[in-house]
Amino acid sequence: MDEKKLIEQKIFNDTSAYQDIMDLPYRPSKRHPQMNQLDRAFQFAPFGALGGFKDLIQEKTSNYARKKYSDFALENQINRQLAYLQKHSLEVDVNYFNEASGYYEHLKGTLESINYKKGRVTFAGISIIIVNIRLIKLINQK
Repeated sequence: MDEKKLIEQKIFNDTSAYQDIMDLPYRPSKRHPQMNQLDRAFQFAPFGALGGFKDLIQEKTSNYARKKYSDFALENQINRQLAYLQKHSLEVDVNYFNEASGYYEHLKGTLESINYKKGRVTFAGISIIIVNIRLIKLINQK
């Protein structure tokens, strides 16, 4: 037997320190009533406090059920369009997935800023996640 197993056996199997109390009879408390089995089980349920969390996750995932994930070609096209809009102040119609509502929405305005570190762009004061953009169209200029 290796040394680690011997140490574990000595720590977890050695009851010699408790020999004086090992054979004492069980005496229920006179002050505290005995807890029923169901309550006793609940106190050891580690995730009991997260009961409503499952519903919240299901609600959020149902929002994303309508999301269409873009492919590499679409992501490249969106990035090229954003780079162009950085140099040219043009009014555009942006079709993007709004993660709060779970639907695709349209936003009209000009590009204000791009934050590549955070993966976000700002159009008309509204910050959008770049990968949530599905389409950018130019609005007819007069």
